[in-house]
Amino acid sequence: MSALSPEPSDEWLLGALERYEKPLLKYALGLCGDRELSRDTVQDTFLKLAAESIEERPRNLPAWLFSVCRNRLIDIRRKQFRLVPLEDGHLEQDLDGVPAPSARLEASEQSASLLRMVDSLPERERELVRLKFQAGLSYREISAITGITEGHVGYLLHHAVKAMRDQWQREGHER
Repeated sequence: MSALSPEPSDEWLLGALERYEKPLLKYALGLCGDRELSRDTVQDTFLKLAAESIEERPRNLPAWLFSVCRNRLIDIRRKQFRLVPLEDGHLEQDLDGVPAPSARLEASEQSASLLRMVDSLPERERELVRLKFQAGLSYREISAITGITEGHVGYLLHHAVKAMRDQWQREGHER
């Protein structure tokens, strides 16, 4: 191969970066509430992936990426001895110059209510909702990331969605 042609492993890494960078940034931002820390953590995650040999590449790439990202943020939190809560303003901000989907939706009163409901969930359920609905991960992938069994992931997500639906109806929104 010429110096200008990417190696097959480079193409694989670039494909992973293209597919998972934005979902990882949103996930990390949701966990820590700090844009720069989110970017640094996602960069660390992809550097760790790049360091893996072809033989050691993860079989379940999304679960591996989200797990590494989550574990890195947990390590950082432990070092900081404090938890930084997610503020509503962070959801309105863009990550790369393009408005985030939540920012476009928040223009309506209903989407603002929905975001408040997600933020009012307990931390674990809030994380699961973000992994499922923002990152689009399966129960199996969420289980691999969080260490919670698939069945319990399903139960917690069901409980979170039901609580949000009940609150939605109490606030007088249509189904």
